[in-house]
Amino acid sequence: MEKMELKGVIRAAGKKGASRKLRAAGSIPVVCYGRGIDTISATVSPADLTKVLSTEYGPNAVFAFVIDDNGKEIRRDVMVKCVQREPVSRRIIHADFYTIEADRKVNIRVPLRLDGKAVGVGLGGKLRPAAREVVVSCLPKDIPTVITFDVTPMGLKDRAQISAVPRPEG
Repeated sequence: MEKMELKGVIRAAGKKGASRKLRAAGSIPVVCYGRGIDTISATVSPADLTKVLSTEYGPNAVFAFVIDDNGKEIRRDVMVKCVQREPVSRRIIHADFYTIEADRKVNIRVPLRLDGKAVGVGLGGKLRPAAREVVVSCLPKDIPTVITFDVTPMGLKDRAQISAVPRPEG
């Protein structure tokens, strides 16, 4: 996984009014926190954040968050924990970043892709997936973009458990 970089500028933690002014000026307020470190409030460019979120990893992307603290640079490896969007326009209005450690596993949701045409579908049945994503626990360097499951051998009234989904290495 190649690591992207997102630049931000430190901001004073404020209430709703301060965040509204930042959004009106064209910035997105973000918060960066993690285990055993201080929480940082910052602002980022909407275009840069959208670029990070539009990679093949989507919200599971690991990236370097570089914060400008009045000339001093703070650098953290982070993942997106939460993104808040405006309900009508769907534009991002706030984001939370979680600092990760390279040697500590993370729990994430990864899309599940069903490949092939099930034998049961050819006999008149319907394939009804109960899950569109699976929870994966892995190191940040081993995060898969998608998990693929072959449904070709499934007949009528066959079921597949999540335990039958092949696990990627790591």
